Amino acid sequence: MNARRRTIPDGLPNRVYQKSGSYYWYPKGGSWIKLCRVDDGELKMLERLASEKRKRESLTGIGNVPALVDEYVREKKAEHRERAWPLYGNYVKTGFADVNIDLVDNAFVVEFLRSNWGEKIHMQRTMRAFLTGFFQWCREQRYYTGENPCNGIRIRIPKPRGVYITDAHFAAIRAELAHNPMILCLVDLCYLTAQRSTEIRSLRWKREDEKSNWVDRENGVIHFHPSKTRDSSGIGVDWPITPEIDAVLEMARTSGKIKGALVIHARDGKFWRDTSALKIWREACNRAMLAEHSYTIKDIRAKALTDAKKAGYDIDALMIAAAHADKSTTEIYFKDRTVPVSNVRLAIPKSA
Repeated sequence: MNARRRTIPDGLPNRVYQKSGSYYWYPKGGSWIKLCRVDDGELKMLERLASEKRKRESLTGIGNVPALVDEYVREKKAEHRERAWPLYGNYVKTGFADVNIDLVDNAFVVEFLRSNWGEKIHMQRTMRAFLTGFFQWCREQRYYTGENPCNGIRIRIPKPRGVYITDAHFAAIRAELAHNPMILCLVDLCYLTAQRSTEIRSLRWKREDEKSNWVDRENGVIHFHPSKTRDSSGIGVDWPITPEIDAVLEMARTSGKIKGALVIHARDGKFWRDTSALKIWREACNRAMLAEHSYTIKDIRAKALTDAKKAGYDIDALMIAAAHADKSTTEIYFKDRTVPVSNVRLAIPKSA
């Protein structure tokens, strides 16, 4: 419901309306906020209105950066597949609340990143990427004429996660998921195809567009176009439907909404969010008494590639399977715990 301009004066403050026995305020760029019941009186309404306005002022501050962030997010939201992307703007609005865009420099950005996410390197890199795009957009819109203040900011590369799910632990977790066939199918397809859970959760029975992940039974393959590489290398991979994979696909077909477009989906047939899947996975880990290991669904891909390497597949084959552009990226996923035995034998030297 949107606010409408008054045609007849009613004595109420700007953008305050009376509906269903209550006073409501509709701030610009916001949503309806209930102030109080009409029976509480106009004085109560004015007090609540003043309070709500103070809250919004404390959030937006006196600088122009928050308003520009809102405009940037509205314009670019559709270009980003990550559901959390718009929320990054809230961090910027808070940190830059009292700052005008033309005063932001390299040092300010560095301080913002380090003071908020000192040891959280991944989050620092994520927010740097958001800010880089934001300031580039500001320059293109001529809100900002200086050099992008994110240029030259170096953040150390986070250490690769060294977790490997052992066969025994993987079997225990799968056993705990037996009562939930759909999540079990998700786990098994992540392992059998060595793909990210995002690709499995977006997998469709039929092709939707040229970038979709879909099951092509006619040609006996699954077409994967990883979302992580669509806007960079664009590398994809066709994965053969082995008897093991085919069995999992049939389980998904008979366990869920048979006529749904998605192979893996929630009960209503809609896309299964990563947080929902991770919650069920963690509950299974807890029941299997494996909570201390902090296994995640992302660790399944590392296990699959590590197991494939142990099975004798070379780096070139695994790079193709993982849809990576270079071997170094694939090697990050290897979690070999085997310690090599040296064949070097030395003896204490004797004097001449």
